[in-house]
Amino acid sequence: MSNDAPLDVLLRTLDWYAAVGVDAALGEAAIDWLSRGERRPGADFTPPTRDAPQSPATGAARRVAPAAAMPQPAGVRSAPPPASAPARKAPVVAPPTGRTFSATPPDAAVTAARAEAPKAETLEALRLMLDTFDGCGLKATAKSLCFYRGAARARVMVIGAAPAREEDLAGTPFVGPAGQLLDRMLAAIGLDDSTCHLTNMIYWRPPGNRTPTPQEIEVCRPFLDRQVALVQPEIVVVLGAVAVLHVLDVDEGIMRARGKWRDQAFGGHTVRALPTLHPDYLLRSPGAKQQAWGDLLSLKAALQAGR
Repeated sequence: MSNDAPLDVLLRTLDWYAAVGVDAALGEAAIDWLSRGERRPGADFTPPTRDAPQSPATGAARRVAPAAAMPQPAGVRSAPPPASAPARKAPVVAPPTGRTFSATPPDAAVTAARAEAPKAETLEALRLMLDTFDGCGLKATAKSLCFYRGAARARVMVIGAAPAREEDLAGTPFVGPAGQLLDRMLAAIGLDDSTCHLTNMIYWRPPGNRTPTPQEIEVCRPFLDRQVALVQPEIVVVLGAVAVLHVLDVDEGIMRARGKWRDQAFGGHTVRALPTLHPDYLLRSPGAKQQAWGDLLSLKAALQAGR
């Protein structure tokens, strides 16, 4: 875009970027801004010189004649031109020492995930394994690994699709507006972080909150299966159409699948699973909260019957 574009055009362009999910600029290497002290972003940038002539519609109207060519009032001396200031050298900035990411080919990544995930004996070991795993390309663009929150062992495990922006910034699942609604929904039937384990089928945020690709889902699945085996829940609640499709392998729409109990195997661990609506959908469609409430009451009854 031209540097002479009107301000309203620039603002509309920024609004469009935000609408399509462009909320971060990525370079070839990450920059640790906290290590730069008080030096603000862009302080080392020198605008390029524009040598090309400007068009009459834009540049000519803004061009100002040099001071030497300006007419002077009678009897007023022109001040001598100031001495030329010495050229200022641009500061030398060390290249950023951001994280490196060497992507693994897709087939090899899935094979490695299936081989490594079962070796994790604890959730902490599984977290460390994910920290060093380079088989999912989302790790290169996400800020944080979003593993889980809540109890390490719980009767109820909640599984969503993928972290959103708030979760990526915090490094914790379900902390944004949808997560806050989910907390209120669970609290209404007597559940909280001490009795639930909350996670996603994808551990890193997809850019712009897009839907995860089949390869991203497949490469994360062995870790999810192992996570379920370590948590050992009695019931798994799966949130939203994307997670229900890929976690439970249910190809009917979420409105038909929700509320229907089924047995689901996660690796060698089989649990009762309940599909329901995602809180993010409920924020957009408040009229569906009645259906979600019916699913919660079904969950509550199943927990009371299992005691």
